[in-house]
Amino acid sequence: GDLNALNDRGISLATAKKYGVKSVKNSSGDITRHFYPYFNGAEEVAYKTRMVADKGFVSSGPISECGLFGQQTVGDKGGKYVTITEGECDAMAAYELLGSKWAVVSVKSGAQGAERDVKNNLEFLEKFDNVIICFDSDKPGQEAAKKVARLLKPNKILVLPQGFKDANDMLRQNKHAAFVDAWWNAKTYTPSGVLNVSQNKDKFHNRVKKESIPYPWEGLNKK
Repeated sequence: GDLNALNDRGISLATAKKYGVKSVKNSSGDITRHFYPYFNGAEEVAYKTRMVADKGFVSSGPISECGLFGQQTVGDKGGKYVTITEGECDAMAAYELLGSKWAVVSVKSGAQGAERDVKNNLEFLEKFDNVIICFDSDKPGQEAAKKVARLLKPNKILVLPQGFKDANDMLRQNKHAAFVDAWWNAKTYTPSGVLNVSQNKDKFHNRVKKESIPYPWEGLNKK
């Protein structure tokens, strides 16, 4: 393959170069395959091939020994923010949507393998001050996001605007500003049933006040 803009996904040549993603074109100039590189440390040892026509994938090389997709673009230095997506094209799309400023990586095997992939790369992810989880808006993606969020601190789950399935969907529709707003407004994950104090201050101060009768024990009344 060659380094090309991934026009079928709305991804620029600069971003394809950043992630080392190559592609193959047919005689009509249409892209038929993508090649996503995977690294073990600084060495490229495996890749995934995406067939554009049927969206099928084939893996080559010891991909199970590799880090997350795009991890080589960051190295070991960490930083302030890293965003995790559910797929390679979503990682590149999110990187562009964020103005090519912040680190973005992807899990290797979609929602079904997200928890395992993150567990295997916790040391890398914990070098960042904030982890933003940007998985697909469908049920499998959101369930995977919660499982991943339980592994990471601090973490936030990005909720995509209504009508968008993933980051690449937003890039193809040029919704840069809407994505950036959703990214900055991502909320820290809270387990079900646990209330956030800052979001319930008004409820506390405006709660119904009920008259009570003191107990005959001063210590218990104070408690």
